[in-house]
Amino acid sequence: MGDAGRITSTDEPALDVQLLLLVVGAEVYATEPLGSTGTVALGREPDNDVHIDDPSISRNHALIHLDPPLRIEDLGSSNGTWVREQRLEPNAPCEIQLNEPVRVGHVTIVVHRRPSRLRVFRLHNHDYFESRVSDECARSVRARGSFAIVHAVLDRPLGEVRDLLAATLRTADVVAEYAPSEVEILLVDTAPQAVRQALVRLEKALASRGVVAKIGAAQYPADGRDPSALAGRARMRAMGRAATGADDRAPVIADERMTLLYEIVGRVAASDITVLLLGETGAGKEVIAEAIHRRSARADKPFVRLNCGALAENLLESELFGHERGAFTGAVDTKPGLLEVAQGGVVFLDEVGELQPATQVKLLRVLDERMVTRVGAVKPRPIDVRVIAATNRDLDEEVRSGRFRLDLLYRLNAMSIIVPPLRERVAEIAPLAGVFLRRYAAQLGRPAPALTAEALALLESYTWPGNIRELRNVIERAVVLCTGDEIGVADLPQERMRSTFSSEPAVPQSDPALQIPDTPEAAERRRIRAALEASAGNQTIAAKMLGMSRRTLINKMEKLQVPRPRKR
Repeated sequence: MGDAGRITSTDEPALDVQLLLLVVGAEVYATEPLGSTGTVALGREPDNDVHIDDPSISRNHALIHLDPPLRIEDLGSSNGTWVREQRLEPNAPCEIQLNEPVRVGHVTIVVHRRPSRLRVFRLHNHDYFESRVSDECARSVRARGSFAIVHAVLDRPLGEVRDLLAATLRTADVVAEYAPSEVEILLVDTAPQAVRQALVRLEKALASRGVVAKIGAAQYPADGRDPSALAGRARMRAMGRAATGADDRAPVIADERMTLLYEIVGRVAASDITVLLLGETGAGKEVIAEAIHRRSARADKPFVRLNCGALAENLLESELFGHERGAFTGAVDTKPGLLEVAQGGVVFLDEVGELQPATQVKLLRVLDERMVTRVGAVKPRPIDVRVIAATNRDLDEEVRSGRFRLDLLYRLNAMSIIVPPLRERVAEIAPLAGVFLRRYAAQLGRPAPALTAEALALLESYTWPGNIRELRNVIERAVVLCTGDEIGVADLPQERMRSTFSSEPAVPQSDPALQIPDTPEAAERRRIRAALEASAGNQTIAAKMLGMSRRTLINKMEKLQVPRPRKR
């Protein structure tokens, strides 16, 4: 079916909805669940309960009144609403029967009773949800796809709206219980426009039941590329907080390596040298970038962030360099880029390894000449900014594979700082958890609960593939679930955390006189094999267990001649 005529509808509903609307036209054939009470708006405007994209349908065409008796009301449409070959007067409801054809414009609609038939609706647990999001991230990288996470905070237990969620969401969507009155939803393979429509449907469905809900969403890749970032951002938006990651920015320094790192930060901040921050996703690279800015002579000037992996190449160029009016379709006004907006301050380029080759060339020219040319402009403009870049990629490997320019790497890597992952900063887990406990308890208006010794031991034994961001999400959920003044193991995702992979697997002991010294290559090979075995051959999960990207894991497997696992 082409775009000229379609109806935007949910997938087949999951519960026994009493009434269905059949819509049939020249290029339209669809069904829409109606429920059993209330009023349903039909029209070409997307905000209608039933959106019929047909030229003969007015923007707000008609209303169906479901409360007995069943009636239809024309809203002054251009092509009319016809019942039994009679055109209805505007705003004069007319009684209709089930299975009776009614013409709206050139489209026929029929209200009929749906046969009693249920599909299975599964409400999953949080651990399963996270694993599905992780798989969807990996799939979207390969397919360059898009999906979204929705978080909803309800004013009643989730069990009371389970049937409503089943009726509103698609069969493929994954629904899980985050807390007794909070639900998280994975909208699989969903474009941004479709996400907005799904949110409108969900809000209307909940409102029809009198449910008060706070709903937030996060889109891959615009809002993040890993499960922790997306889940955290969706919940922050649902709770009405800025989804900027600000929760992670107050530095907690309780590890000797981090103490030395912040000493380096203090020395680096005194100059204008370009800095490249290296480390895993969620380890706190942006916190370090902000610390450099706050301690520098540019502290009173702007600190501008740009996630290079969140935008398509044409949009990224416009955001970074700016554009002139008419430079491309949609450029109705002149817009300065972030490099101009940050004049005198700092530009933080996160995920710089995601830049496409053409953008890499232009960024290199800007760094060399300190001049920026807007898209569609001829004359360059001078800029005075400091650039701090960050990546979780192995840029040396990216250079060898031809995906990243060596000259740009040299220019960005005037000074590099490696931010260690959280599993190597075990001493910081307890104080970081304390910060998050106090923060989220205060938002709920309650005293901060304490961690039991067993819960803290579990936190400190986990490898934290999502680093500080994952710790923040785990603590936030634990605060929501906790009903007393202590957080125990039962409030944590213990099934996932206890199955974590130890980075130093045990080596069978034998007679010391017969032991052969282990080489670094052999130890690395053994670690990779153990991770693949622990993850049932899933390379994405194994890479997280090992604290590296999936691409780095594959490169190491090829270098060390570790066979790729067979699908199980």
